[in-house]
Amino acid sequence: MPRPTVLVAVASAILLVGAACSSKPDKAGDSTGSAAAAPAGPKAAAKAPPPPPPKPATTLAQIQKWAPPNTHVEPSTVTVPGIDLFTLADSRSSADDEVAPFKVAGVSGGPGGKIVEGRDLVRAAIEGKADKRTIAQVALWVVEDDGEILQAAKTRDQRKAKVAPPTITKNTLSFWVLTTDVPPQLEHGKLDLTTGDLELTSPPVRRDIAISNALRTLTSPSVSRHVHAIKALADVCTEARARQSLLSSLANHPRARTRAAIADEAPRCGAPAVDALINVMEHDRSGLVRTRAASALGKLGDSRARPALAKAARGEDADLAWTANNALKKIH
Repeated sequence: MPRPTVLVAVASAILLVGAACSSKPDKAGDSTGSAAAAPAGPKAAAKAPPPPPPKPATTLAQIQKWAPPNTHVEPSTVTVPGIDLFTLADSRSSADDEVAPFKVAGVSGGPGGKIVEGRDLVRAAIEGKADKRTIAQVALWVVEDDGEILQAAKTRDQRKAKVAPPTITKNTLSFWVLTTDVPPQLEHGKLDLTTGDLELTSPPVRRDIAISNALRTLTSPSVSRHVHAIKALADVCTEARARQSLLSSLANHPRARTRAAIADEAPRCGAPAVDALINVMEHDRSGLVRTRAASALGKLGDSRARPALAKAARGEDADLAWTANNALKKIH
């Protein structure tokens, strides 16, 4: 009968050793030996997520912080349900316009809400069930067109074009616009209410009148209309008057953004545009214009531009060098 006594003694010894180990302080000084009970140290506290940024006091303050420097922001006179709408414009007075003349953006859901712009803003106006004229106005502003939404025909030409208030047919909102061109022109807008895409067209006019109107608009202070005038001239670039005027404006127009827009459209004039584009790529004071000219030369693919592009690709202007190098790959 001695064997059970030995087993009991051994078991008692094991229990005593276990109790002694459990009462021994660990390396961190914890007398319980439990890692789970260890208090959180500085390292654990450092992993805590940072507090959320403070909520803006107003949606105006939110847009002002979001907008680029030197931007003047003011609330819009147009009301869109669920959205605080603002117009933004460059506050710098400069004859050489490097930025868009104006844009529109909104805040959905009050201070701290989502900032919406572009097509998302148009869709938000549609989903918010704004009235037809408001939706049309927002869509027009999004494409940087500051024309007037017409409610009825006021002149003979408008009656001839059958100008009417904004109307919805199926999923399309149709409306008429009186532009700020010099002289003002009519535009017809078709807004896809599903996608938010806007298509603007002008009633047909005689080619010589279209050229004259476009040239007058290019010299007007209505910067938002310059792009439309440039496209109108590019549409008829086979006409010597339109082509010469467009390429002359590429070199001499006082606004850099307008010259850049002309460079974008110049390839539509074909080979006659090559020399003018090389000239502005080499000599224009605006890096934006020089880069757009190099890109346009690539689209033309005329071998006469190869030496000038090769020189630009080795130059110190990094953006121009990159664009010129890509343009060279398109010339065979």
